[in-house]
Amino acid sequence: MNFIRFKQVIIIILAIPAVYFLCLLFISFINKPLIEDINVPDMTNFEFQSNQNDIRDNNNQIESPLTFDYKLIGYRAGSNNSSVILKKGNKEYVVSKGEKLEGVYELIEVSKDEVVFRKDKKLYKIENLVGISL
Repeated sequence: MNFIRFKQVIIIILAIPAVYFLCLLFISFINKPLIEDINVPDMTNFEFQSNQNDIRDNNNQIESPLTFDYKLIGYRAGSNNSSVILKKGNKEYVVSKGEKLEGVYELIEVSKDEVVFRKDKKLYKIENLVGISL
């Protein structure tokens, strides 16, 4: 008789956690999360638009710079995909060949000796001192 009683005690000990976990499973089915559709826009086609030109057009207090006082801090020169990194004050600008700096100065040429910008018919040249220890 002791063996049968021992088996019953073991089965009860194992049945209590099984019933507990079945209750938890049933409660998790009842409290399932509500899944809603969210419309995520297409992340492959970005268009970056600068508001600086709009601000200049709308606000007469902001004037275009009178002097070309940008400092060259980096460049990538090549037959295509040339670009420069310029600094003026605490702002840094990355300009690729053919693009305009602040909507005014167009980057014409990048070489290891100089960088050339154009505004209307006027050319602005910056001597390339990047990488040269002074």
